[in-house]
Amino acid sequence: MPQSREALDEYVTPSLDDVEALLRVIEGWAVRTVPECVALSVTLLDEDLTFTLVDSEAASRAPVPTVTEVEASSEVHALDELGWADMARERAFAGIASTVSLPVVEHGRAVLTIDLYASTAHAFHDRIDGLVEALGAWQAGAVTNADLGFETLRRAEEAPERLREQRLVDVAVGLVAAHVGVTTDEALILVRNAAERAGVAETQVAVVAQALFA
Repeated sequence: MPQSREALDEYVTPSLDDVEALLRVIEGWAVRTVPECVALSVTLLDEDLTFTLVDSEAASRAPVPTVTEVEASSEVHALDELGWADMARERAFAGIASTVSLPVVEHGRAVLTIDLYASTAHAFHDRIDGLVEALGAWQAGAVTNADLGFETLRRAEEAPERLREQRLVDVAVGLVAAHVGVTTDEALILVRNAAERAGVAETQVAVVAQALFA
């Protein structure tokens, strides 16, 4: 999707040298294991950034809700797990009938989450073990049909703006560190404390800092 393309072009991190390569590897494994897969998202948990690949035909469809929010909230308590999944599936992003979320754990800590989206209701049945093994995911943390509304798509759309804001803060932190004579970690604390005291976002403090020290 365009926002993920933009974010990938801008994204640099010492822990993951090539996020796009990671996405493509996961895509290959997922499509081979689950041919019905129409989309996938990878969320880097430390950076709180999501990148999404979507089948072009699935991406062209709009959400098609079939029950209102009020109806859903009044019915959900009376539904068992299967009934909830059927109702949520009706309200899902068009083209998505089942999902699975797989966390990846390193040294006892979740570092990223892989979300896969399929066009059929039982696409992941008896396939999760294979996906876990292929993707190096944590099997006990696998969750099915938790994101039939394709929430990761919204987060992926926000990624470029989040990166621009982070870059703005990073530049301001460097300027504060140089001007005050502290480390960048200490400068970041100063920026965060100033934002908290003023009741504003860190990006607003960053703009002021750049105006003062640039």
